[in-house]
Amino acid sequence: MTIFDVLRHRWARWRRSTTLGRSLVTTIVVVLAVVYFGGWVVALGWFYPDVVAEVSPGRAPLRFLNEHLLSGAAGLVVARFFLQRFDAGPWRALLCLPVPRATLARAMQIASATSLLTLVPLLSLAALLARTVAASTSPSGAALWATGALLSVAMTHFAYVWLRVAWIRRRWPIFLGASAAVLGLIGGDVLGVTVVREASAWLFGGAPRGRVGPLLVLAVGTAASALVSTAALRRYTYEGVRGVERTDRRRRFSFDIKGRGGLSSLVFLEGTLIIRNRGPREQLLLGGGVLVFFTYLIVRGALPVFSLGMDPFMLGLLLPVTYGQFAFAWHGKHFEGLLVRASPGRLVRATLVVLTGLAVAPPVLAMPVVGWADPFFVVPMAAFALYHAGISVPTVVWTGVLWNRDWVNPEQSRFTVSGGSIRGVILMALLGLPPALFAALGGIPAMLVGVASLGGLGLGTAPFWLSRLEAALRHRRYAMLRGFRGEWLSPYKWHW
Repeated sequence: MTIFDVLRHRWARWRRSTTLGRSLVTTIVVVLAVVYFGGWVVALGWFYPDVVAEVSPGRAPLRFLNEHLLSGAAGLVVARFFLQRFDAGPWRALLCLPVPRATLARAMQIASATSLLTLVPLLSLAALLARTVAASTSPSGAALWATGALLSVAMTHFAYVWLRVAWIRRRWPIFLGASAAVLGLIGGDVLGVTVVREASAWLFGGAPRGRVGPLLVLAVGTAASALVSTAALRRYTYEGVRGVERTDRRRRFSFDIKGRGGLSSLVFLEGTLIIRNRGPREQLLLGGGVLVFFTYLIVRGALPVFSLGMDPFMLGLLLPVTYGQFAFAWHGKHFEGLLVRASPGRLVRATLVVLTGLAVAPPVLAMPVVGWADPFFVVPMAAFALYHAGISVPTVVWTGVLWNRDWVNPEQSRFTVSGGSIRGVILMALLGLPPALFAALGGIPAMLVGVASLGGLGLGTAPFWLSRLEAALRHRRYAMLRGFRGEWLSPYKWHW
C-alpha cells in the first residue's frame, strides 16, 4: 500500500463512522472559532507595519519582524503541544495490513499536519509577506523569505510531534531537553537577550539579501527534525499495542466503599484516581503551572485590573474546570460498580467536595503570597473563592451530568486525544459573564461585591439545587452507563 492508499483508507473510515454527526458539529464550532480568531491574526499581519510605526517610529518593520520570528516559531511549538490533536490509536487498525512502517508514519505526519495551527500561521505569514516583506525587498528576496518561513512552520510541526511522542513514551531526558530549548528561545526574546534576536535576524533576514547559508540551515534543520520525529513516531506506533497490554495487566483497580465510611471513601477514591492515573494528573499539573504563573503576575503588580479580576477568577476556576469537565467519565469502566456500592446522591456530593477543594485551595494558598505583595489582593481572592464554591463548582458538576456520555480513559494522556476541550473553554466563558457584567456596571468594587453575593447565595441555597442535581444523575445514570460501554448510538436512531 502507498501513502495515498493509507490516507484514502483513513478518510473513508472517518466518512463512514457512526459518530460523523457529532464530529461535524464539533468541526463546525471549531471552524467558526478559527475564522474569528484567525481573522484577527491575519488582520494583525496585514496592519503590522502601521502598528510598528505607531509603537516604535524609528524601527524598520522587516528587521523587527525577523528578530522575533525565531521565538514566534518556538511559541508555535508550545501552542501545538497544548492545542493540536494527536491520536495514534485509530492508526493501529492498519497494522494488520501490508503497510510499511515508514509509510504509516509519514501518513500520520501528513494527517497531523493538516491542522488549524498550520493554516492560521500560514495565513498570517501570507499577510506579512504581501504587506511588509514585498515592500522592503525584491521579488526574489521575498520568495526566499517565504521559503524560510515555510520551512520554519514545517519544523514546528515536526518538533511538536517529537515532543508529543517523547511525552507519551515518557522519554524525560529528550522531552525536558527539547522543552528547555524551546522555552529558552521564548524567554530569551522576552528578556531581550541579544544572541536570540541576532540569530533570528540572521536566519530570516539573510535570505531576502540573497544569502544561501541561513536558508540551508533552515532546510537541514527541517529535514533532521522530520527524520527524528518520524522515527520516534514509528517506534511509538508499534510499541503501543504491547504497551497497552502490559498496562492492562499491571493496573487493576479495586475498591470497597460500603465498609469504609461512605462519602469519605468516595473522596479518597477520587484523589487516588488523580494521583495514580496519567490523564487526571496531567490535567491538574497543567492547571497548576498556569496558576503559578498567575500568582507571579499578581506579585509583580503587572496589569492591576487583571490582578484584581481575571487573575483571581482563573486561580479558582482553572483546576475544577480542567478536571471536572470530565466528571463521572473518569470512572467510566467501573461506574456501574460505583452505582452498586454508592447512591447517586453520594456520588454527586463526593464530586462536589473534590471540585470545591480544587477551587478553593489555590486562592487560599495564594493569599499569603499576594497579601505580602499587597494586602488588598486578599479581598478579590476571598470573593472569587466564594463565587467558585457556590456557583462555578455546581455548574461544572451539572454539565458533567448532562454532557458526559463517553468514557475518558484515565490512563491515556488527555493531550493524546485532544489538545484542549472546547467544552471547558465555553464553560469558563459562561462562568466569566457575571463578573464581567458586574465590572461593566460598577467597576471593580461592584464586581467583588457581586461575585461574593452570588457565591453566598449559591451556598445558602445548596439544599435546593443539591437535591435536583442528585435527581438528574439518578435519571441519567443508565444513559451514562450505555455511553461508557459504547452503546450510545443505536442502529435505529440517531443520538446527537
